[in-house]
Amino acid sequence: MRIALCGPRPAFWRGEIVSANSPKTGKWRDLMPRLLSAVVMVAVGLGAVLTSHLAFSGLVAVVGLVGLWELWRMWQVKQATGMTAGDRNVLLAYLAVLVLGCLGLVTLSAEGGRALLLYVIGLVVVTDSMGYLVGKTLGGPKFWPRISPNKTWSGVLGGWIGAGLLGYFCHPFMPEGLVRLWFFVTSSMILSFASQLGDMAESGLKRRMGVKDSSNIIPGHGGVLDRFDALLALGALAFILDVIFG
Repeated sequence: MRIALCGPRPAFWRGEIVSANSPKTGKWRDLMPRLLSAVVMVAVGLGAVLTSHLAFSGLVAVVGLVGLWELWRMWQVKQATGMTAGDRNVLLAYLAVLVLGCLGLVTLSAEGGRALLLYVIGLVVVTDSMGYLVGKTLGGPKFWPRISPNKTWSGVLGGWIGAGLLGYFCHPFMPEGLVRLWFFVTSSMILSFASQLGDMAESGLKRRMGVKDSSNIIPGHGGVLDRFDALLALGALAFILDVIFG
């Protein structure tokens, strides 16, 4: 089932929302569009980070605005099928994650420095990529099938290992005296799990709203919230920790 919210335009511009029950065709069917979209996103994101804090903040603002649009679309879809008070609270809670995540990323860019910001972005990319490749290759028991039926324990552990290796190689480039190597590697694996929980939180939101993807703006990835859910979760965590510990 497809719910089209716009007129008869090409699917990319219509931003159709596909039902969560749509059938899948092929284990690796989305690998090429995922890779191509990832290359474009990495180029844009890396360019913004290396250009200036202002450029990165502008990119975060765009992500936040598109994310708001995607939440509004989910709201419309759910209202058409019956919105409960619980549904409304879940949407508002994720709206808070979106706002705090954007604020946290901008703060991290301003106060943490370019190296730390690139590390956080790289952590999310490595966790997601390793989780996808290891999970697709090894399969195995599901991690949390009710919330994210495609995520396996092998994929989750693959993400942790990838994040740990990233932490090991990135530690020499971090601000001097940040933390010891073993703590940095361990923290990388914990942050990797936090990013995975952010991914699963957005998956749970979509299932509750009855949609497969937040939109289809990014080929192979879905919408902005589908692609940046983990990064937004880490941004929200960074913002909360910054408020608490200053």
